[in-house]
Amino acid sequence: MKIRPNDIVFHKPSGEEWVVCGINYDTGELIPCGYPFPTIARIDDCVLVESCNKPQTEEMKKALREHVMSSFIEELTEDE
Repeated sequence: MKIRPNDIVFHKPSGEEWVVCGINYDTGELIPCGYPFPTIARIDDCVLVESCNKPQTEEMKKALREHVMSSFIEELTEDE
């Protein structure tokens, strides 16, 4: 199952659980919500704990745009 924004992941190197703010499968990276923002982690270092099946919020998109990280904004398909 693919990790998506709002999902909860376990970050193996830090031992922390994070809520995902944005994800970029092309680069293999994700950005968790929280401080310091933005923090970039490798997708391979994360394990999906809970799939929340919620769209990325406008607040998340705004924060990513403000940090020039638009490639982490999820583009929804017609099925979603």
